[in-house]
Amino acid sequence: MSMMTENLERISIYCHLSQPDRPREEIEKKLIFFPFQLSDEAYEFYQWAGAPVGVTWPDDGDGSYSNSTYSCALERFFEAVNDLIHFVSIEEAERSYSPSFHDPKYLQFVSYENGSLFIAGSETQVENSPVLQLEECDPSLWFPSLTNMMLAIAESLETVGTIWPEVDDHNEDYATNKYREKIQEQWQVVEAIARKYGSPKGAILTN
Repeated sequence: MSMMTENLERISIYCHLSQPDRPREEIEKKLIFFPFQLSDEAYEFYQWAGAPVGVTWPDDGDGSYSNSTYSCALERFFEAVNDLIHFVSIEEAERSYSPSFHDPKYLQFVSYENGSLFIAGSETQVENSPVLQLEECDPSLWFPSLTNMMLAIAESLETVGTIWPEVDDHNEDYATNKYREKIQEQWQVVEAIARKYGSPKGAILTN
Protein backbone atom coordinates (compact mmCIF):
# COMPACT_ATOMS: atom_id res chain seq x y z
CA MET A 1 0.00 0.00 0.00
CA SER A 2 1.39 3.40 -0.98
CA MET A 3 1.59 6.22 1.53
CA MET A 4 -0.91 8.20 -0.57
CA THR A 5 -3.43 5.35 -0.40
CA GLU A 6 -2.88 4.95 3.33
CA ASN A 7 -3.54 8.62 3.95
CA LEU A 8 -6.56 8.85 1.67
CA GLU A 9 -8.02 5.93 3.64
CA ARG A 10 -7.41 7.90 6.86
CA ILE A 11 -9.13 10.95 5.37
CA SER A 12 -12.02 8.85 4.02
CA ILE A 13 -13.24 8.27 7.59
CA TYR A 14 -14.22 11.97 7.69
CA CYS A 15 -15.68 12.40 4.18
CA HIS A 16 -16.92 10.52 1.16
CA LEU A 17 -13.59 9.53 -0.35
CA SER A 18 -13.51 5.88 -1.29
CA GLN A 19 -11.32 3.39 -3.08
CA PRO A 20 -10.22 4.18 -6.66
CA ASP A 21 -12.99 3.84 -9.22
CA ARG A 22 -11.18 5.29 -12.24
CA PRO A 23 -8.26 3.60 -13.99
CA ARG A 24 -5.04 5.52 -14.40
CA GLU A 25 -5.45 5.32 -18.17
CA GLU A 26 -8.61 7.43 -17.87
CA ILE A 27 -6.73 10.11 -15.92
CA GLU A 28 -3.89 10.12 -18.45
CA LYS A 29 -6.41 10.49 -21.28
CA LYS A 30 -8.03 13.48 -19.57
CA LEU A 31 -4.58 15.06 -19.20
CA ILE A 32 -3.79 14.95 -22.91
CA PHE A 33 -3.69 18.77 -22.89
CA PHE A 34 -0.90 18.79 -20.27
CA PRO A 35 2.51 18.21 -21.93
CA PHE A 36 4.16 16.84 -18.77
CA GLN A 37 3.92 13.81 -16.53
CA LEU A 38 2.19 14.09 -13.18
CA SER A 39 3.77 12.25 -10.27
CA ASP A 40 2.48 8.79 -9.36
CA GLU A 41 0.92 10.24 -6.19
CA ALA A 42 -1.11 12.74 -8.22
CA TYR A 43 -2.43 10.10 -10.62
CA GLU A 44 -3.38 8.01 -7.59
CA PHE A 45 -5.22 10.92 -5.96
CA TYR A 46 -7.36 11.63 -9.05
CA GLN A 47 -8.33 7.95 -9.33
CA TRP A 48 -10.11 7.96 -5.98
CA ALA A 49 -13.89 8.30 -5.82
CA GLY A 50 -14.47 11.67 -4.20
CA ALA A 51 -11.51 13.39 -5.85
CA PRO A 52 -12.59 16.46 -7.87
CA VAL A 53 -14.23 15.51 -11.15
CA GLY A 54 -16.34 17.40 -13.66
CA VAL A 55 -16.84 21.15 -13.87
CA THR A 56 -18.53 23.62 -11.55
CA TRP A 57 -20.60 25.07 -14.36
CA PRO A 58 -20.98 23.15 -17.63
CA ASP A 59 -20.70 25.07 -20.90
CA ASP A 60 -24.43 24.67 -21.44
CA GLY A 61 -25.39 25.47 -17.83
CA ASP A 62 -27.05 28.61 -16.52
CA GLY A 63 -24.42 29.28 -13.85
CA SER A 64 -26.36 27.70 -10.99
CA TYR A 65 -24.95 24.93 -8.84
CA SER A 66 -28.04 22.87 -9.60
CA ASN A 67 -26.54 22.32 -13.05
CA SER A 68 -23.07 21.49 -11.74
CA THR A 69 -21.46 18.14 -12.52
CA TYR A 70 -18.70 18.89 -10.05
CA SER A 71 -18.04 16.95 -6.87
CA CYS A 72 -15.15 16.80 -4.41
CA ALA A 73 -15.39 15.11 -1.03
CA LEU A 74 -12.62 17.26 0.45
CA GLU A 75 -14.65 20.45 0.07
CA ARG A 76 -17.00 19.36 2.87
CA PHE A 77 -14.27 20.53 5.28
CA PHE A 78 -14.83 24.14 4.24
CA GLU A 79 -18.56 24.64 4.66
CA ALA A 80 -18.19 28.20 5.96
CA VAL A 81 -15.76 29.27 3.23
CA ASN A 82 -16.55 26.91 0.37
CA ASP A 83 -17.06 29.85 -1.96
CA LEU A 84 -13.41 30.84 -1.37
CA ILE A 85 -11.62 27.46 -1.47
CA HIS A 86 -12.05 25.09 -4.39
CA PHE A 87 -10.29 21.83 -5.32
CA VAL A 88 -9.84 22.01 -9.09
CA SER A 89 -10.75 19.00 -11.22
CA ILE A 90 -8.72 18.00 -14.28
CA GLU A 91 -11.58 19.22 -16.47
CA GLU A 92 -11.45 22.64 -14.82
CA ALA A 93 -7.65 22.70 -14.91
CA GLU A 94 -7.83 22.22 -18.68
CA ARG A 95 -10.12 25.24 -19.01
CA SER A 96 -7.76 27.44 -17.01
CA TYR A 97 -4.48 26.03 -18.35
CA SER A 98 -2.51 28.92 -19.80
CA PRO A 99 1.16 28.25 -20.65
CA SER A 100 1.54 31.86 -21.77
CA PHE A 101 0.50 33.08 -18.32
CA HIS A 102 2.59 30.81 -16.10
CA ASP A 103 5.15 28.01 -16.37
CA PRO A 104 3.47 25.29 -18.49
CA LYS A 105 4.62 22.49 -16.18
CA TYR A 106 2.25 23.62 -13.41
CA LEU A 107 -1.22 22.06 -13.16
CA GLN A 108 -3.76 23.98 -11.06
CA PHE A 109 -4.87 21.95 -8.04
CA VAL A 110 -6.61 24.38 -5.66
CA SER A 111 -7.99 27.88 -6.19
CA TYR A 112 -8.76 30.31 -3.39
CA GLU A 113 -9.46 33.97 -2.86
CA ASN A 114 -5.90 35.26 -3.21
CA GLY A 115 -4.22 32.73 -5.50
CA SER A 116 -3.82 29.09 -6.50
CA LEU A 117 -1.92 25.94 -5.61
CA PHE A 118 -0.33 23.93 -8.40
CA ILE A 119 1.10 20.43 -8.79
CA ALA A 120 4.43 20.47 -10.62
CA GLY A 121 4.70 18.23 -13.66
CA SER A 122 7.95 16.68 -14.89
CA GLU A 123 9.58 15.49 -18.10
CA THR A 124 9.87 11.92 -16.80
CA GLN A 125 7.73 9.86 -14.45
CA VAL A 126 8.43 10.52 -10.76
CA GLU A 127 6.88 9.20 -7.56
CA ASN A 128 6.33 12.57 -5.85
CA SER A 129 6.35 16.23 -6.84
CA PRO A 130 5.95 19.51 -4.95
CA VAL A 131 2.77 21.48 -4.43
CA LEU A 132 3.47 25.14 -5.21
CA GLN A 133 1.69 28.37 -4.42
CA LEU A 134 1.37 30.76 -7.31
CA GLU A 135 0.52 34.38 -6.60
CA GLU A 136 1.26 36.99 -9.24
CA CYS A 137 3.03 34.27 -11.26
CA ASP A 138 5.83 33.74 -8.70
CA PRO A 139 5.97 30.11 -7.46
CA SER A 140 6.85 29.24 -3.87
CA LEU A 141 6.89 25.90 -2.08
CA TRP A 142 3.63 25.00 -0.31
CA PHE A 143 4.31 21.32 0.47
CA PRO A 144 7.23 19.17 -0.70
CA SER A 145 4.73 16.66 -2.10
CA LEU A 146 1.02 16.05 -2.52
CA THR A 147 1.39 13.08 -0.17
CA ASN A 148 2.78 15.38 2.52
CA MET A 149 -0.21 17.67 2.06
CA MET A 150 -2.56 14.70 2.54
CA LEU A 151 -0.54 13.63 5.60
CA ALA A 152 -1.14 17.07 7.10
CA ILE A 153 -4.87 16.87 6.32
CA ALA A 154 -5.18 13.39 7.83
CA GLU A 155 -3.32 14.23 11.04
CA SER A 156 -5.24 17.49 11.52
CA LEU A 157 -8.55 15.66 11.16
CA GLU A 158 -7.44 13.04 13.66
CA THR A 159 -6.01 15.55 16.13
CA VAL A 160 -8.34 18.56 15.89
CA GLY A 161 -11.29 17.14 13.98
CA THR A 162 -10.93 19.71 11.19
CA ILE A 163 -8.38 21.43 8.98
CA TRP A 164 -10.28 24.71 9.20
CA PRO A 165 -11.10 25.58 12.85
CA GLU A 166 -13.89 28.13 12.88
CA VAL A 167 -16.03 29.90 15.41
CA ASP A 168 -19.53 28.42 15.54
CA ASP A 169 -21.92 31.22 16.50
CA HIS A 170 -24.53 28.58 17.37
CA ASN A 171 -22.30 27.19 20.11
CA GLU A 172 -23.57 28.16 23.55
CA ASP A 173 -20.02 29.22 24.51
CA TYR A 174 -19.64 31.34 21.37
CA ALA A 175 -19.13 34.66 23.18
CA THR A 176 -16.71 33.42 25.82
CA ASN A 177 -12.97 34.02 25.80
CA LYS A 178 -12.40 30.37 26.67
CA TYR A 179 -14.18 29.24 23.50
CA ARG A 180 -12.27 31.63 21.27
CA GLU A 181 -9.00 30.63 22.89
CA LYS A 182 -9.87 27.01 22.05
CA ILE A 183 -10.31 27.92 18.37
CA GLN A 184 -6.99 29.78 18.42
CA GLU A 185 -5.28 26.78 19.99
CA GLN A 186 -6.72 24.54 17.26
CA TRP A 187 -5.28 26.84 14.59
CA GLN A 188 -1.89 26.61 16.31
CA VAL A 189 -2.08 22.81 16.24
CA VAL A 190 -3.00 22.80 12.54
CA GLU A 191 -0.10 25.17 11.82
CA ALA A 192 2.34 22.94 13.72
CA ILE A 193 1.13 19.87 11.81
CA ALA A 194 1.48 21.66 8.46
CA ARG A 195 5.06 22.68 9.32
CA LYS A 196 5.81 19.12 10.45
CA TYR A 197 5.07 17.91 6.93
CA GLY A 198 7.09 20.60 5.22
CA SER A 199 4.78 23.60 4.75
CA PRO A 200 7.04 26.70 5.07
CA LYS A 201 4.02 28.88 5.91
CA GLY A 202 2.44 26.45 8.35
CA ALA A 203 -0.78 26.35 6.34
CA ILE A 204 -2.62 23.47 4.74
CA LEU A 205 -4.78 25.62 2.47
CA THR A 206 -4.44 29.39 1.96
CA ASN A 207 -2.50 31.87 4.07
